[in-house]
Amino acid sequence: MVFFQKIASKPLCLRQAWILWLLIPPRLSAQPDNPHNEERIYDPDISAVRFHLRNAPLSFPVVHLKAAAGSLILSFDRLGTEIRDYVYTLEHCNADWRRSSLNELEYLDGFTEDRIQNIQNSSTTLQPYMHYWVALPNSNVRWTQSGNYLLKVYDVTDGGRQLVLVRRFLVTENIWQVSAQFVRPARVERMNTHHEINFSVQTSNTYVQYPEREVKAFVLQNGRWDSAIGPLTPFIRRQNQLVYEYQDRIVFPAGKEWRYFDMRTFRFRGEFIQTLRMAQDYYEVSITPDESRAYKPYVQTPDINGRFSIENRDENAGLDQCDYAVVRFTLKAAQPFEGYDVYLYGQFTDWQLKPEYKMTYSDSLKAYVGAAYLKQGYYNYQYVLVNPITGERDEVGVEGNSYETENDYQILMYYRPLGSRADRLVAFYSFNSRRGQ
Repeated sequence: MVFFQKIASKPLCLRQAWILWLLIPPRLSAQPDNPHNEERIYDPDISAVRFHLRNAPLSFPVVHLKAAAGSLILSFDRLGTEIRDYVYTLEHCNADWRRSSLNELEYLDGFTEDRIQNIQNSSTTLQPYMHYWVALPNSNVRWTQSGNYLLKVYDVTDGGRQLVLVRRFLVTENIWQVSAQFVRPARVERMNTHHEINFSVQTSNTYVQYPEREVKAFVLQNGRWDSAIGPLTPFIRRQNQLVYEYQDRIVFPAGKEWRYFDMRTFRFRGEFIQTLRMAQDYYEVSITPDESRAYKPYVQTPDINGRFSIENRDENAGLDQCDYAVVRFTLKAAQPFEGYDVYLYGQFTDWQLKPEYKMTYSDSLKAYVGAAYLKQGYYNYQYVLVNPITGERDEVGVEGNSYETENDYQILMYYRPLGSRADRLVAFYSFNSRRGQ
């Protein structure tokens, strides 16, 4: 009954759209296998996907519940000259990224789906592409509940409905206050290689009756969901304060500063680019060969914590003139890593171990070689060892660990009072291992 009461309170055009949606639900195609709703790209022709706060391309996609229109920007390219028809939807999820039991009418104010209407074709590039972008929230799609959200993009060009892109983002209320600090790791062998975190949460005027059941906390390093720690329950409670002071529980390998290369222009070689040439219809770039630094001392270098930025340094050139290149990577190794495969890794791989970024060992070069097709910009990356049988990853075997490394951390606080049907995100707190908040 509450759904129809909500419909009746809306303008006539929205009432008609919602009624049609209820009577004639959209035709759905088979959904790709993605039980944990991880970020995915299903169309190989889609590239350079960016999802961030407006005017902050390196930011984590989190906005306030009452965010202004256009606070989030999704953009991507589709290689080629064909214009495709894309629609997008939003899905509300719980803290574990499984879809919540809320109906669309309970967490959306507006239409349940909308078309991506901003399209721009590339200009003066060897690789032609169509650039798409959409800003959220907007006059057609607005959220009304905090929590985890999925942004799903479908291709409806041929009359069907094919899922091509999934991205995660957060909507927070920020009604609780979080404070955090780094502490010396409890285990002696981790003191020089790991970051351990304690934090506490002020629940303000919210009365939490059963915090161990109603509250979930997650901690992320550099915005990565693949290494998130949680759900965490409070260690102790002090009136309106929840304390998370575990020993050897909220601990992250510090890693080392990310490797990087500068490909913001094809007119000359940027930093860590060894060769640059223009083929008939594409650019080819070779990165300066890398070596293992697992046992090398820490070196402080500027990085962007694994992310990448699409940029063009050429005079009077816009983002629609950013071209693509085949980028070749080389990791020197006197012999193969026994029992491990080697993968390129970073935000440009969606923080995932994708087959196209698996490297091959060359006996003649005494090195692992690999390639990626990347858009012009500035990139961070690293090498990850992976056990091909168990899938276990080793991010230390090539890169090493050092507690001096600078990392960003994010604390997410979810609250679901007894009787509620979805997790609310009541606090989001970001801080840095060097600079604090």
